Amino acid sequence: MISRRGILAGGGVGIGLVVAWGLWPRDYAPTLVADPGESAFGAWLKIGSDGHVTVAVPQAEHGQGVYTALAQIVADELGADWRTVGVEPAPLNPLYANPVGLNALFEGMPGVVPAAVAGPAPMLTAGSSSVRMFEAACRSAGAAARVLLCKAAARRWDADWADCRTEAGFVVQGARRIRFAALAEDAARETLPDEPVIGGPGAGALAGRSVPRIDTPAKVDGSANFTGDVRLPDMVHAAIRQGPVGDSRLIEVDRAAADRVRGVLQIVETPAWVAAVATTGWAAQQALSAMAPRFATRGPVIDSGTIAAALDAAFGTSGATMAQTGEIGTLLDGAGVVTAAYRVAPAVHAAIETRSATAAYRDGILELWLQTQAPGPARARRRWRRGSPRRRW
Repeated sequence: MISRRGILAGGGVGIGLVVAWGLWPRDYAPTLVADPGESAFGAWLKIGSDGHVTVAVPQAEHGQGVYTALAQIVADELGADWRTVGVEPAPLNPLYANPVGLNALFEGMPGVVPAAVAGPAPMLTAGSSSVRMFEAACRSAGAAARVLLCKAAARRWDADWADCRTEAGFVVQGARRIRFAALAEDAARETLPDEPVIGGPGAGALAGRSVPRIDTPAKVDGSANFTGDVRLPDMVHAAIRQGPVGDSRLIEVDRAAADRVRGVLQIVETPAWVAAVATTGWAAQQALSAMAPRFATRGPVIDSGTIAAALDAAFGTSGATMAQTGEIGTLLDGAGVVTAAYRVAPAVHAAIETRSATAAYRDGILELWLQTQAPGPARARRRWRRGSPRRRW
């Protein structure tokens, strides 16, 4: 039986960096599901009877390469053949919580934590924290699985497992070699020593190497599925237009123009937004444009110009001295002093995936597909009322 000590715990690595979560309980059972023909090795990886290695990744892949980085760390410690390594999203479990990312989000704002994340640190992707948070856990998982595979091979060979090593998906001892695929089921039943050695025999072959990104092929050939790709029977599509940021109210829409678009089913109005519901997403977007919604905003309109003006006003005030060493004196007086101001517009921080969500209400259960970097806080936003539908996530 795999020991929880060396391979299951991992979400708490680095938790001492966040004082607020210092007493967070970290002893959670893994919920990683092994499919037929697979053996689960704790919370982080599975090995199949065909030799494939699947790494559970608790971070959202949105171009930063985390699906490859964390998988490479596990595979490096395991001694796996990179060509056999794949990934899947980790299940929602406090075991994969990311207090380091949460701390990065609210750094400099002590005590400011949204109600949605009050409690145990949530699963989320933020603050360039993926490797900082999970490298140690991934290395421990890979090292533990390596030891278990070596023990299973040694039992077959009547040898000392400490004399075995892993290499490109094989356990090796002298001239003897056996594939992970043939050992996985037996290895998952072995018992870990108290402290599997990080960087043991077989580890390190993938460290520092540039490997093919795992997520690239599916994104290139279009087989990657996103929230906007979900299709359900009798599904309808809605396109929404919100008012400008601030105290904005919807004042006018051309319903007649929207109704002339083929496929339109309904127009939904609220004081803050309007939506067109149609049989296809294209029809919904066309109807939304046709109705030409107009909004009125009380108070200043928040846009690039008002933001720039606010920054100029802030810089025009006298600041506070944060630190001082020595005296400048007259060094910056007189000729030779060059003064310049530089402005750089903020970069667009947005995924190319269309923002969307899909919902299905059946038999009293509301099932949601969401694009989110914080599945834990998203689930925590549920509002329960007497008689309200159950939610499945």
